[in-house]
Amino acid sequence: MKNVLALILGGGRGTRLHPLTSERSKPAVPLAGKYRLIDIPISNCLNSGVERVFVITQFLAESLNHHIGLSYRFDSFREGFVNILAAEQTGYHSSDWYQGTADAVRKNLRHTDRYRFEEYLILSGDHLYRMDYRKLIEEHRARGADITVAALEVDRSKVPELGVMEIGAQAEIVRFVEKPSEEEVIDTLEIPEAYFQRRNEPHRPGLFLANMGIYVFNRNVMQRMLEDSEDVDFGREVLPKAVASGLKIYAHKFNGYWEDIGTIRAFFDANLELTDQNPKFSFYDEFNQIYTRPRALPGNKIFNSKLNDVLLSEGCIIRGANLSRVLVGIRARIGDGATIRESILMGADFYESSEQRDLNKLNQKISVGIGKGSYLDRVIVDKNARIGAGVCLIGGDAPDQEDKDGGWTLRDGVLVIHKGATIPSNTVIDFSSGKLI
Repeated sequence: MKNVLALILGGGRGTRLHPLTSERSKPAVPLAGKYRLIDIPISNCLNSGVERVFVITQFLAESLNHHIGLSYRFDSFREGFVNILAAEQTGYHSSDWYQGTADAVRKNLRHTDRYRFEEYLILSGDHLYRMDYRKLIEEHRARGADITVAALEVDRSKVPELGVMEIGAQAEIVRFVEKPSEEEVIDTLEIPEAYFQRRNEPHRPGLFLANMGIYVFNRNVMQRMLEDSEDVDFGREVLPKAVASGLKIYAHKFNGYWEDIGTIRAFFDANLELTDQNPKFSFYDEFNQIYTRPRALPGNKIFNSKLNDVLLSEGCIIRGANLSRVLVGIRARIGDGATIRESILMGADFYESSEQRDLNKLNQKISVGIGKGSYLDRVIVDKNARIGAGVCLIGGDAPDQEDKDGGWTLRDGVLVIHKGATIPSNTVIDFSSGKLI
């Protein structure tokens, strides 16, 4: 694995995750109470022995820089690093923003020239999964491949949402089709029976191989394909051209859990699933840990409360509350009589002292956290939000809309309270009837 250099693509503006990305880049969005999205691919790299990692980003990178700088430090006797490659103006390429995944890699190839390695490992920064990249890379080398694409079996209903590949009996990739919609085209992309026979598996009709956005490129292949073209996207342009040019391109089938959490609904569902008794993805793995920033936070204090199916992060104070299927982030404070269900509380970046909270009360200012007697259902409360007493916040199946004052957004049926927003006491924002009440 010392011959592998990983490049994690931080994504574009993250518009599908707005408003969670209004003040931070997509990889810096909090996950599972105490992590960030970027911790997933970085942890997979470290657990796989890949210790030279670049994170390519261009939008709102300060929070991400801060997190990575405090989380991933290697001693002076190892060659490993996790570094940010932010978009920059140079004399080598146009000064435009990155136009796509391939364009982002192209504009950073010169930063990789100084290192000795044989393969690029290209990863996305907004997926939830656990993968041993060693298996992927070992298979790539054993086949003598030029490019290997990690692939996931999906049923027909998901095909129009993903990039899908046509393969041969030996998993060689014959064709790429990005988000096919025509039934005749989809029919031609089904995994052939010969593929299952070669793997000594029973034939399972109606399955397709979807592109996971995880690639292994031989170094010389990557540099030749990007430096000699103006292609901006791997899935739509680079890989189809690679197939047409006769390069040896194979699919590596991944059998574990994988979820693209690039939308508010997907983010909401993936996080809430972590509160289940047996979630599809578990952070409780002693040997394949998900790493993040170490914090010296105290234990939780819970008084006269009822918690059912709750994932509780450290440093929280909960008084007289009723929580059901709730993910609670670090330093969260929940007041007496609050009822919260099917919601995500991201917590806070800081504590307010007792003196500060008393001063807030004196000045009629709402303190950070969830106020007394408030009711939340299908809500994401971003960090440092101030929810007053007796507030009612309910998401629902209504058209997407946003508060003109910037306090909240309804998206994909989920009510999102913005980072640092203040919701005055006794406010009612209720979409349960399909419209705002």
